Amino acid sequence: MQKFEGFGEIMVEKEKIVLIGDGGHARLVLDILDRIDLYKVVGVTTDKITFKDNFCGYPILGNDNVLSGLISKGIRKAVLGLGGFRDNKLRRSVYKRVKDIGFEIISVVHPSAVISKSVILGEANVIFPGVIINNDVCIGDNVILATGSTIDHETVIGDHVLVSAGVTVGACVKIAEGALLALGSKVTSGIKIGKDSLVAAGAVVVEDVEDGSRVFGVPARPKH
Repeated sequence: MQKFEGFGEIMVEKEKIVLIGDGGHARLVLDILDRIDLYKVVGVTTDKITFKDNFCGYPILGNDNVLSGLISKGIRKAVLGLGGFRDNKLRRSVYKRVKDIGFEIISVVHPSAVISKSVILGEANVIFPGVIINNDVCIGDNVILATGSTIDHETVIGDHVLVSAGVTVGACVKIAEGALLALGSKVTSGIKIGKDSLVAAGAVVVEDVEDGSRVFGVPARPKH
């Protein structure tokens, strides 16, 4: 960041950034960006058919085809505004596409989140208000931890995982790439959650969940 000195004050030029996506999740990301106040959003990209020229007051730049042009203008940072309440496939594919273009995808963390100093945090993560992450947790890339979720000690969360609002994850849990834990679900300590699996809203997981499976209920069981 470049610093400017004048009139007895030091002003820091904010780094320019582009927001990918224009849904409800993107609004939450913008709120966090506003609170941390480190970046200047130059605009928004969307693949939706829209007749609007702005999103939350920021210009809609077009679809993702405009991203290469932004790189050539020196804008090299992006933030993902894509959620995924059913699965993580779209967010994962967009993440990979934006990375391949050459962007650094930043993480955004709400100031109210409580995160142990020993946590290892990857890139492109979004951490919502009220999240608690305890000691020695390891979190991969492109992970969403939604409002009020809690992650206990020594848990490992793989890339492209969505932990929805109000989810409780116990200690020493392993959550594999692409898993989705829906609203209010609970995972007891020592459990393994398989790749691209779904834990349904309100489910209580007391046994390991296999790759690609969908579990429901209390205790959680696969749905055939």
